Amino acid sequence: MKRFYVAQAEDKVGSKVYPQIVEQLSENGELINPILVIFASDNANFGWYSRMLSNSFPNAVLIGTTSREIYSPSGVARAGLCVLAVTSGITVSAGVLFEAGRYPKHSSDAIVSALSKIEKENTVCLEFTASPEFCEELVMDTFYETMGDSLIPLCGASASSAENPDRPPAVSLNGILYMDACVFVFIHNENGRIGIIKENMFRQTGHFFTATDVDCDARKVYEFDHKSATSVVASAMHIPEDELAASSFFHPMGRMEDGDLGVIGVREHFEDGSMSFYSRIYKQTRVTLLEPIEPVEDVWADTARRVSGQFREHSFSFVVNCLSRMRYFAETGKLMDYNRSLAESYGEYIGVSGHGEQYGFRHLNQIMMIVVFE
Repeated sequence: MKRFYVAQAEDKVGSKVYPQIVEQLSENGELINPILVIFASDNANFGWYSRMLSNSFPNAVLIGTTSREIYSPSGVARAGLCVLAVTSGITVSAGVLFEAGRYPKHSSDAIVSALSKIEKENTVCLEFTASPEFCEELVMDTFYETMGDSLIPLCGASASSAENPDRPPAVSLNGILYMDACVFVFIHNENGRIGIIKENMFRQTGHFFTATDVDCDARKVYEFDHKSATSVVASAMHIPEDELAASSFFHPMGRMEDGDLGVIGVREHFEDGSMSFYSRIYKQTRVTLLEPIEPVEDVWADTARRVSGQFREHSFSFVVNCLSRMRYFAETGKLMDYNRSLAESYGEYIGVSGHGEQYGFRHLNQIMMIVVFE
């Protein structure tokens, strides 16, 4: 039996998708017996897929999220299900943080308990978060206060929706659906290293601002350097304020922490001169205006070189992408090329696209992360 299996099927009808997944997760006519199952799907069928996978693989830890797109070497889809099942060479320990949008620290004992059951070396923490609130910073604070001194790297995604607004984003652990929680799993690789590589499409422009009037809870900045946020940013870009919206994707904000550039995506511009973001910017935080690195194919190649340099022989991977990156690749005709580059560089993998990305106890935007298994 192989160490891992990747399965993907595309259709809006779940009963057509699942038999294809079962076939791909079978060996000699028998279902495999995985230790860990990571999955993602459209939100219309997510609850049903969660139950079916739990019934099919009762001995596995199953962790999943809704995703705007799912992708693997088989391609990119907006509907259906993708699964990464690992059958050997790992140990895992999982848990749930409840009330993610209000008080996730109330259930932080779940992290302590899961951490006590896993080896710390060659281990990562993978988490998926879903909440109607702006909860990611609260969740990251909870992880940092509970496991920050363990040196275990963390990455994750905020659940996103496909094309069914009647069903909100959700996450799942062991067949149970959650819409205001963070599900997580510690994964220890017994066969070699395991690690997280982050990809950034942007660089600093040389324009720096200090947030002087903010609403952290709303992720809103009213003023940079004591002037309206939109006027400051538009002036730096040498464009009228009413043209800012068209440039939002290409000019997010950046924040340096310990030499690492974190990207903060622009959400909306307002007539009063304020701007909202997909991550919090705290008062007196110094940020920098970013611009895209072109051509983006050079960024992909650099990431592949870094992975090859750090992992002598990688077996399989799990990929987290920001949905705005995937949208950008689709609108510029690069999406299929991008997915082919993933397959050529990383072999077998599945991927999700989220409303935000969590890396190193920070909530970021417009980045990619790869969890690489040797």
